[in-house]
Amino acid sequence: MKLFALLTALLLVPATAHAGVFLGMDQELVDPTKGEKPTLIVSFDEKLYRAHVTVTADGGFKKEWAIPSVVAGKDLRYSWSPPKPGEVMYEVAIEMVRKDGSSETLEDIFFCSAASPITATIPPLSVDLETRSFDLVTNHAPSMVEMKVLSDTMEVLGEETIDVAGTAVSGQATRVVWPEDKKGNVLRVSVTAHDAFGYYSEVEIIPWSLTIPHEDVIFPSGKHDILPEEAPKADIAWSRIEDAVKKYGELVQVTLYIGGYTDTVGDGGSNQGLSERRARALAEYFKAKGKSIGIFYQGFGESVLAKKTGDGVDEAANRRAVYVLTAGPPPRSSETPRANWKKL
Repeated sequence: MKLFALLTALLLVPATAHAGVFLGMDQELVDPTKGEKPTLIVSFDEKLYRAHVTVTADGGFKKEWAIPSVVAGKDLRYSWSPPKPGEVMYEVAIEMVRKDGSSETLEDIFFCSAASPITATIPPLSVDLETRSFDLVTNHAPSMVEMKVLSDTMEVLGEETIDVAGTAVSGQATRVVWPEDKKGNVLRVSVTAHDAFGYYSEVEIIPWSLTIPHEDVIFPSGKHDILPEEAPKADIAWSRIEDAVKKYGELVQVTLYIGGYTDTVGDGGSNQGLSERRARALAEYFKAKGKSIGIFYQGFGESVLAKKTGDGVDEAANRRAVYVLTAGPPPRSSETPRANWKKL
């Protein structure tokens, strides 16, 4: 939008003579990535012998244009590259010289901001379900963040607008915690990042996950084979997985993650390998069922104990597995602290 200010110069002598000039910035906000530049529009209301336009700003910025033989009523446009990102105050001086040799100078101030539209992304691995937080990565510092949280039943679990103008730092991710006004299984968090220039960018995350309750398959000591008498436990778990895929598959693209764990009997390295093999065995068992969903597995050995024990303790609660369905990215929680998932 063109904003014009009318400046009328009043002579210091009794006068019938006066001169006027229209000044204005073509845009208050320009995007340098699109080749846009601050542009001053000048229009004189009388014919002049000549004129001179000077634009200055802090930091020694200065631009000048000579205008010979001014024609009244014609819009003249003068553009320049912004001296720095963000808002800049420009001081404009217009010297006008008439044919009779008289002259005067008019001055005014304009503000123009140079900024690219804000862009926003959320790295999947930055999402922490337990703390309800994520990293908001933007091309420059946001000033405000709006969030809306939906459950997997499409109920609004929370809405919030937070002011980050005093905490967000350009070039650094902004850690954001999403609101929880109601309890529920989070499906989607919609985020709108605003900047100080009026731009905004929308992004969303789908941190949905569902842990499948099940009875753990008991493996032979030191082995990773699923015994025939233990297979029904895996079958029941698979039935629950199928039900969940049918229920939520229209909302998200479901992926299955299988984590394997051991007790503290044996050395840590052996237990890590054993838990990995058992998780893979379960993944292969489920894959053989023929369901076309992505399956990933990972062993955590004795590093994540369901029941804290000392070393060398035979504890059934720690010989376990977890089956977690997500909307794609791997689950990130205290149960699954590492991201070394392997696709079957």
